[in-house]
Amino acid sequence: MQYVNGPHWYAIRVRYRHEEVVQKGLAGKNTKYLHLTYCEKSKKKKVILTKSFFPGYMFINLELNRHLHVEILKLLGVVEIIKNSDGPVPIPDDQIANIEKLKEYEGEIFSSQKFATGMKVKVISGPLEGLTGYIDDVNKNHIKLGIESVPGSVSIHIPSEDLEPF
Repeated sequence: MQYVNGPHWYAIRVRYRHEEVVQKGLAGKNTKYLHLTYCEKSKKKKVILTKSFFPGYMFINLELNRHLHVEILKLLGVVEIIKNSDGPVPIPDDQIANIEKLKEYEGEIFSSQKFATGMKVKVISGPLEGLTGYIDDVNKNHIKLGIESVPGSVSIHIPSEDLEPF
């Protein structure tokens, strides 16, 4: 496994709802971390919830080596440091700068790791159950689904809960 010299940002995958535990562990190791959250009113109980911009992921900044890699993986709640076949993958500073800009955002948030533009999906409920198509656009309430047809294509809006990746 290869490590890049110098301090860099890395993404770490954490267990569901373990971000605070991981933050405490990272603070004990004097590691700079980034975990962005936002507040959202719950639909059922009408209380304010704190949610992650990137559920299941945090960012750390350090000069990673074999020893630190193992120490980070030992922290309660850490699943992995995102890597490829060569080793941990540093995140470019301009991407971290974009993520840090989200701290200033105060509008409505829609976060979807499940669906992305261009993804092939299948309708799993409702009157169009079984229909397949490609995602043209993702917004808070609906996904614009492009459906190929013989003379051309048609786009419809479908609630995200009625879809699954295909």
